Amino acid sequence: MTIERVDVNRGIGWLQAGWAGFVRLPGLWILLMLVLLAIVVILNLLPWVGSLIVALITPALGAGALEAARRSARGEDFVLGVLFEPLARSSVLNDLLVLGAVSLAVNALIMGLGLMFIGSSALGMGMMHGGEGAWVGFGAGALISIPLMLTLNVLLSAALFFAVPLVMEAREPPLQAMQTSLKAGLVNWAPLLLFGLIATILGVLAMLPMGLGFLILGPVLTGAVWAAYADVFPAPTVTEQVPVSIP
Repeated sequence: MTIERVDVNRGIGWLQAGWAGFVRLPGLWILLMLVLLAIVVILNLLPWVGSLIVALITPALGAGALEAARRSARGEDFVLGVLFEPLARSSVLNDLLVLGAVSLAVNALIMGLGLMFIGSSALGMGMMHGGEGAWVGFGAGALISIPLMLTLNVLLSAALFFAVPLVMEAREPPLQAMQTSLKAGLVNWAPLLLFGLIATILGVLAMLPMGLGFLILGPVLTGAVWAAYADVFPAPTVTEQVPVSIP
């Protein structure tokens, strides 16, 4: 896949594109977000496995939302059923489930590393200096583990940012899609950083009215991710073949 380097201001342009897609069909987008929310809430009610299932199928649900954003960006309409289209394509679904499983495993690994640093530091200092030393070790371990976990989470986010559309549209295998997404994130770190900062601020604001703002922000960010993918991985142009007559 060819990776394009885009200007830093595209981080704002992606959000503008996402907003334009939302205002084109606001009612349908809000209904789609409500269906997604209902699925997540119902699955989370399942004891023990609910949250694991949600983490596993999140890329598949995201693929359905991105398909809606793709159609909206092209001026096409969509129906709620678009959310479940990736679930009906077995080969794509399997790859999306692999993405969910890898993401879940890496998140668990990052959490485990953080706890290991904190625990080992607290244990070592506690053995040498008693209870007060354990608290000092806890703080020292946190100073190491928190920046490490943040760095690893940023890298994981970059590896997942374009992974779903790469699997869905470019048909890249899941691990290769994550590698390609990470490369694209490193190439375009500036617009992605700007996008991430603005999205974080909007996310905080969306939580204020009991989280209802996410019914709007969710579609906007979905459209923005699709716009970013279309920018960074432009579709190859097809040149028309002009027949040559041979006398």
